[in-house]
Amino acid sequence: MPEDSSSADTLRGASDGLLIAIREVDARERMKRGVRPADPGFAPLARDVRVAAEEVLRLARVEESRADETSGSTTAAALATIDETTPHPDLADILADWRAVERRLEAAEPSSAEAEGLMREFEVLRDRYAAALRALAQES
Repeated sequence: MPEDSSSADTLRGASDGLLIAIREVDARERMKRGVRPADPGFAPLARDVRVAAEEVLRLARVEESRADETSGSTTAAALATIDETTPHPDLADILADWRAVERRLEAAEPSSAEAEGLMREFEVLRDRYAAALRALAQES
């Protein structure tokens, strides 16, 4: 894989991962907002929001590192914008699955078993995406 294609793929991958993680925080916070504070599940939901928000920060650091590496490269000027870069095939399928779970989650009752299951599915997809992104970065 040419260096410029690899750089574009890793930048797009880091950006997509960050956006998905931000949406996960949003989904978890919206779920928590639908639960009464006296509900025994309220505090664990708040903890889940914090953990997801910490993942956003971690991914933002990864993206910043990729940006620092790429912007200083000799090929940076030839790269398209992140929006103009098509997601790498290894990441695109995971993104599609992730977005499908996100849509189902929006329709689920916040404190339902279905919503909890979808959030677990969200986590599995997030981990798959992170592993695929790491593999892609190692190829470059």
